Amino acid sequence: DAYNDLDLKDIELSAIQSRAKAEIENHLKEKDITLLHGITGSGKTLIYLKLMEEAMSKGHQVLFLVPEIALTTQLVQRMAAYFGNEVSVYHSSIGSNHKIDLWHEIKNGKPLVIGARSSVFLPFKDLKLIIIDEEHDASLKQQEGFRYHARDLALVRAKHAAIPVVLGSATPSLESLYNAERGQYQLLQLKQRAAQNARPPRVEVLD
Repeated sequence: DAYNDLDLKDIELSAIQSRAKAEIENHLKEKDITLLHGITGSGKTLIYLKLMEEAMSKGHQVLFLVPEIALTTQLVQRMAAYFGNEVSVYHSSIGSNHKIDLWHEIKNGKPLVIGARSSVFLPFKDLKLIIIDEEHDASLKQQEGFRYHARDLALVRAKHAAIPVVLGSATPSLESLYNAERGQYQLLQLKQRAAQNARPPRVEVLD
């Protein structure tokens, strides 16, 4: 992320990010799917945050779906600090009693849920936006027992509820790119890193 050393509250959208956010919001009016393809460090997280704020300011709920809570601990902590008591973090490893409490909070309208794949089943009261980060990640697939793909299930849930979805990734899945090429998804690309003077990491191909 381009903002690892900064407080999210101190950051404003760049001109490019503002245009991307405006395009997403315009497309979301059609209750459709947007694929946000942004290179590493392009500032997708800040765009997510602003979209969340917009929906929450209208009294709606938002689901921010991530592949693995353990792999996104820093992001979750910073978003939790930003949104305070408005956010719940949900994943399969939390205790049963806490899980029951979270279910009641979300059913009663807790505005923001940051969760792993199982959060797609939560009983939202007024869910109006789903954002899926790292939509290509294989961790979104439940491989044992009841098998499902949380991204695909979220898309189905969104379709039935007539709400929009934002898929984000630096390396989108082939199926998402295919859907974007066919015009099923809106495709937005962020090709510049957000931090000033930032350069992409050096990549070497090893035999």
